[in-house]
Amino acid sequence: MSTPQNPYTHGPLGAVFAKTALPIILVMGLNGLLAVADALFLGHYVGAAALGAVTLMFPLYMFITALATLVASGMSSILARHLGAGHINAAQRVFAGAHGLALLIAALLIVAFWQFGAPLVLLIAGGNAALATMGALYIGIIVMFTPLAFVLALNSDALRCEGRIGFMALVSVLVALANIACNYVLIALLDMGVAGSAYGTALAQGLAFGVLVVFRLWGRTVLRLSALMQNSLVAGWRRIIALGAPPSLNFMGIALGAAAIIAALQLVQTPRMADTIAAYGIVTRIQTFMFLPLLGLSFAMQSITGNNFGAQMWQRSDDSLRIAITVALVYSALAQLVLNLCARQIGAAFVSETVVIDEVARIMPAMTALYILAGPLMMIGGYFQAIGDASRAAILGLSRTYLFVLPLTLILPRLLGEAWIWRVAPISEALLLLLTLAVLAQTARKHGRRRGLFFAR
Repeated sequence: MSTPQNPYTHGPLGAVFAKTALPIILVMGLNGLLAVADALFLGHYVGAAALGAVTLMFPLYMFITALATLVASGMSSILARHLGAGHINAAQRVFAGAHGLALLIAALLIVAFWQFGAPLVLLIAGGNAALATMGALYIGIIVMFTPLAFVLALNSDALRCEGRIGFMALVSVLVALANIACNYVLIALLDMGVAGSAYGTALAQGLAFGVLVVFRLWGRTVLRLSALMQNSLVAGWRRIIALGAPPSLNFMGIALGAAAIIAALQLVQTPRMADTIAAYGIVTRIQTFMFLPLLGLSFAMQSITGNNFGAQMWQRSDDSLRIAITVALVYSALAQLVLNLCARQIGAAFVSETVVIDEVARIMPAMTALYILAGPLMMIGGYFQAIGDASRAAILGLSRTYLFVLPLTLILPRLLGEAWIWRVAPISEALLLLLTLAVLAQTARKHGRRRGLFFAR
């Protein structure tokens, strides 16, 4: 069988970028919409307590996402460059090794939850037995199906690296519709509560898995299921983990950041604690929804840049970064405008309680005050990931959360009051901008790259 032409290294770059990025952004947007829809189903058909229980499980859910990202993102960074260079056998070895690593991590996660899940959930729920019971039921089902979720994450990133973006988008749309339908049946009609939400997700993932198996068996691809049997399942783990660690730790940082905010609210003993946490839960879901298209744009840029970088097409890889930064800047500016002007309306779409709506209107503009910086800075961090520069990817990917957000969230409210919890996000964006400029200046001096980024002369 002849090797298909690499879709990233041929044709007008603008068209390639649009063809690649738009479906991925659609996919990520749908994923974000599912989180919003899930919250609406629980809030309307089960009640605020169920919504609160699932919200409390957000740090654990993001931890699981981080582990899936560890393998999938690490694999895709290597895979894109192998495919770009035409090294098919090497790409198949990475594909197989990533599956072995993903299944091992998923198995360890299941065992760990069996042993420590219940007391951990009770701790997160602040000792509230009712919330802990619902939370443990929800997250326990999610954990049980992590092998399926991890395999889907790997294959989604592999399809992106192969240039099968349209197919990936089609599957994602199908899964999104199936998830919403399953949630409606299980939550609204069968009254399964939080379990219905978790099982709805698992059923939709099962559908996607079936479609992917058919594609890997009979579709036009060099990454067939036979590659898993013909190559070692333990190959390349160290490199996958090294390159996957920055984006994975970024997701872990999201979980830790949410946990830190709840802890800070408890430490300063904020009035109307329950209302503030409810409002923060709404803000988190909206921010996730707005963040995921940016993540999709970053993934598209990494696929295009990684393939062209692997093919040593320097001008083309440089131009892909320029396009991504420009699009991200425009998107982030528009998102900041909407989130600031429509905060009250967004809150009212989720709840009817005026006090919670007021809290959303107070919190959201403060947290998104410098959202305009988020997109461009994400693209620069993703660029270093795409070209295999793990150290700079780690510095730029992890500093915002671990160096700025977490310490400031725990320190500033103690010194200056509760309002500064919500100002940590824009302060951290400003600090990350300064750090990014310093890293680019150092890279330009040391390696002679224009603006610390570009390889073409």
